[in-house]
Amino acid sequence: MHVSERLLQLYADTNAATRIKLQDTIKQNLGDGKSLSMSFEELTGATKESLPTEEKSAADFAAWIKDGKKDAMFLPYYVSLLEMHENVLNKEATSTQSNPIDKTTVNETSSIEKTVVIVPEPTVVEAPKVEEKPSAPKQRYMPEAPVPSRAERAKYQRTIEPAKPRRKSGKWIGVLFLLALLIGGGYIGYPYVMDLLEPKQKANVVEETPNPDPEPVVQEPETNYVWLASKNVNLVSEPNGTTVTYIGDIGDRYEILKEQDDHVEVNLDGTTAWVPLDSVTTDWPPRDLTDSALLDWVNTNLNNEWLGESVPNFFAMNEAALTETIGAPYGRETDALNAYAFYNGGFFVIQQDKVHAIDWTNTQTTREVFSPLGEPVLETDDAVVYESETYSLRLFEGTNGQTRVRLTEK
Repeated sequence: MHVSERLLQLYADTNAATRIKLQDTIKQNLGDGKSLSMSFEELTGATKESLPTEEKSAADFAAWIKDGKKDAMFLPYYVSLLEMHENVLNKEATSTQSNPIDKTTVNETSSIEKTVVIVPEPTVVEAPKVEEKPSAPKQRYMPEAPVPSRAERAKYQRTIEPAKPRRKSGKWIGVLFLLALLIGGGYIGYPYVMDLLEPKQKANVVEETPNPDPEPVVQEPETNYVWLASKNVNLVSEPNGTTVTYIGDIGDRYEILKEQDDHVEVNLDGTTAWVPLDSVTTDWPPRDLTDSALLDWVNTNLNNEWLGESVPNFFAMNEAALTETIGAPYGRETDALNAYAFYNGGFFVIQQDKVHAIDWTNTQTTREVFSPLGEPVLETDDAVVYESETYSLRLFEGTNGQTRVRLTEK
């Protein structure tokens, strides 16, 4: 079984408190720096030559946990310790000794002298009253210059003469203007009047209906996809790189961005990663399997008691609705693309706050049970994929005989 698949299985079998206690023990052992092989030997008492000898510190391990377990170097080390967590934690418990500490309590009494400060009352100073001055009598207005007499004012008055009668020439101007208007109007309007009096032949006008322009055809850009052709494929941060961004499963579909150095860059919902060309395929044949036949197989051959709800209903739920329906999970993990909610019997894959897939763990289901569904879309030595119009059904076989079944909404 691939180490990443074993990690999911171990998370389904151990509770969160045990995992946190093991992680604290690992951080205490690594300290400021130590090789992973030496740390494994000190924690378990056993040796494992496949572990790297490069030194890692407790800070590196804490960053690896927080970053979603992307570094492939820590993954086999952590999975091996998680498999032997009982031995590691028992050994840690027996090696821990409690040292009593004498505590001496000294009680000191300090006296506080209280000083009473008498604050003098402020003296109120009355403002001097302003004596009211008697108001002076108003003076009578006296003009600066003497007013002239009536006789003097009469000298400067103009003599008003009677108005002269207006001339009556305006009537003749109006008559002449009216005559000019009539003559000019008759000259201009004569052709129009004659045109109205002559009979006209009606012309047959054939209206041509314009042909409507054809609607432009919007050509959608063609999107190319690849499908993972094997189980547990490492998607790395750069071509031929070692930093694992995400671990994909057989049948996962990704949009192609570009190709380089026998790798193809794919879109991971907001981030990108590179996958080797020999691990993908562009040939994904359709099958005639219906949704109802696929869901009938799931309801007949898998244990759904831990769900308590019809299987298709979960794909319309977000994480809050999932918790409200079947309760809070006993464990939760995340990686670069998904969140995983663990329950007794399986776990949910949550993508963009929506249930994307349901996994049944420890099913003991063999590939022969899938035979009523017909020919699979893809089949390898350790996996098989069936698809209908809406769903993808996959079987993952482990080296220890355990199997895992995943139902995904495409």
